[in-house]
Amino acid sequence: MERIRHSPVTLILMGISLALFLSEQLYEYFFAASLYPALALSREGLANGDWWQLLSHAFLHGNLLHLIVNMVAIWFTGPLLEELLGGCYYLLLFLGGALAGGLLQTFGIPGSVNLVGASGAVCALLVGFATLLPRLEITALIFFVIPVRMRAATLGWLVMIGSLLFWIFGIEQGIGHLAHLGGGIAGFVICWIYKIRGIVRPLTSDL
Repeated sequence: MERIRHSPVTLILMGISLALFLSEQLYEYFFAASLYPALALSREGLANGDWWQLLSHAFLHGNLLHLIVNMVAIWFTGPLLEELLGGCYYLLLFLGGALAGGLLQTFGIPGSVNLVGASGAVCALLVGFATLLPRLEITALIFFVIPVRMRAATLGWLVMIGSLLFWIFGIEQGIGHLAHLGGGIAGFVICWIYKIRGIVRPLTSDL
């Protein structure tokens, strides 16, 4: 709780997501319309020159559960990464994951769909965290219920391999597994570059 109060970028990212979710609900209620055509990522949108969708889709969510899952993940990983990287490099990691995940999902499947959600960015944070602190012992909640003790590197591999296998075997096809995979790959590459360039800071507080 102490760390989140000193993580302005994390709070801003969460605040934008919450504000857009509420805006979508109000817009639908009062105008019987949706923000999806303007802000969700789609092939049609990009073809029409709506390039902001490459990032705006990451702040729009399909339902309350979708929002909560992503915000919880950002809540637990974001402040630590913001401390390790500083606000600017942390924001680049988040947006890089959103961009890579969005592009892979949009062009990696047939047809055009409206892609929303911060899942690509969240997977970049999870895999980035595992890349920076691979030996750190953490407790992960499998299916958000079962606590399992593991190293951060194991969680990173689970995100990557799980996303790939779910996509290959068509499990839960309504979920953007390629967005997760693309975000995870971006998180690894970006944080690997951060490590070799000496950008990562030492932690100033206990985990």
